[in-house]
Order: sequence, then structure tokens, then C-alpha cells
Amino acid sequence: MILVQRSRAAAGLLATALLLCASTAHVAQAQPVDLPIPAAKTDQYPPGVRVAKTAQGEVYVDSRGRVLYGMDMRTLLRAGPDPARYCQDACVQTWEPLLAPEKAAPNIRFPVSIREATPSKDGFFNQTNAPDWTVIAGPQGLQWVYKGWHVVFTRRGDRVGSVAHDGDENRIWNTLKFVPPVPKVVAPNNVKPAFVDGRYVLTTDDGRLLFSGDCAAGCADWQPLPAGMASAPLGPWAAKVDGDTPQWTYRGKPVFVSRSEGKGGIPPSGKLLQP
Repeated sequence: MILVQRSRAAAGLLATALLLCASTAHVAQAQPVDLPIPAAKTDQYPPGVRVAKTAQGEVYVDSRGRVLYGMDMRTLLRAGPDPARYCQDACVQTWEPLLAPEKAAPNIRFPVSIREATPSKDGFFNQTNAPDWTVIAGPQGLQWVYKGWHVVFTRRGDRVGSVAHDGDENRIWNTLKFVPPVPKVVAPNNVKPAFVDGRYVLTTDDGRLLFSGDCAAGCADWQPLPAGMASAPLGPWAAKVDGDTPQWTYRGKPVFVSRSEGKGGIPPSGKLLQP
């Protein structure tokens, strides 16, 4: 009976982890080889940590400029009862843990039940409600964790700015890519920001890019972003009603919708809308 209960608990944990992955799949710039990292929520980082540009885009680095890697606990669900303790012995000869200050108190652990919606009474977060940076008890001491799942390391002997080991060991090790906080926008209900190619742009709810431009000729395929006849202005948005169909304008320019996913649906003269 105990084995059956544990099996069911493990199955539930794996299913929940997959659900978390699906829930963050809308982030346009996700890590290319592992489960996506959501947008950052703070600009307060552990001591010495900063954001730097690399050939792969912006990532977190340590005080010496070495790229931070996350050991993704979601890829280690079958490695043992506590994936945070996976990197021991020979592993630490290759990967160096990013240790937290000695006076820090651990405030996250691999969950007994990841379904908890609030911090437990003893003050520990779980992966579903963790802030950007937390501290876990690792095999070498107190260690930083990013976004609840990524136990933070650097690669020993790695040169500054190197991202050569992204995806190592079947996606266990992944560079900690920086996705800026989602900007707050005042816009029609069906418009939202999305992170694309290192910047936020505006899209429809279903992910199609929005653009503006002067449509002088050859623009029969340009699809306007429709507005209601009685649409009130919203910040930089206003409804243009002098044509056959009311159309939203953004900062005085008419807004159009890409006819296909990605930049391929944007005409050469179109300019993506940015918040």
C-alpha cells in the first residue's frame, strides 16, 4: 500500500511539473533546450549576480562574469527523493554551486506536495509560489535556486560569457536566461505583451504580432485590428472610424495583425508595436 501511494504521488508530481511547463510555454524567448523560464519579477539579485549579454542573449552571470546554469530539478524527478542533492562527488568537480551567505536561512525545499497554494506554516515556499531567488539546503551548503526549480551552479574552468554547456546531460544543465519583467500596458482587452527576439512587442491573445505602417500600395492583405464603433480611447490607443470597419490606432498609427505566426507574417514595411 505504501509503495502504491508513493507511486501515485510521484505520478502526480510529474504531471504537475508538465502542467507547469505548459503554463509557461507562451513566453516567446524560452530556453531552447529545456523547460521555459518565466519572466523575472525583481531586479534584486543575490550578491555579485548581474545580467550580461552573450551570444545566446541576456543571461545571469556571477561576480567574475561566468554564466550561471540551473540544474533543473524537473529533469531529476527519478534521480532520488531530493533532486536538490543530485550534484555530489564527481559532479562537483565539474559544477560549482552558487552558495548563499552563511547567515541565510533556507526558504525552499523539494516539495512534499507541490499542490500547496501558500507558504507552509514553517515559512518555506514551494515551487508554485516561489519568488525569483530562494535558498535551499544543498549537499555543499546553502545554495541559490532560481524560479523554484533551477538550483544554481557555474561550470568550473569556464571562460567568461561561455554558454557552451547549455543543455548538457539531457537538459539537466541550462543557462539561466534573463527574461525581463513583463511591462504593464494599457491596451484593448485582446492585446498583450510578448517577449520576442530579446524585446517585448504587442500581440493578440492568440499570439499574432501587431504592426503599424503606411499602407500606400500592395497592402490588400494587411488585416486591420478591429475596434468597436463605440470604443473609447485607451492611453495611446484610439479607434479610427472613418473607414468601412473601425480600426485601432496606436500612437496615431493604424494597427494591423500578422496573418501568420512569427515575423514571416509581417510585410517588409511593417513595424512591430512595442509597449
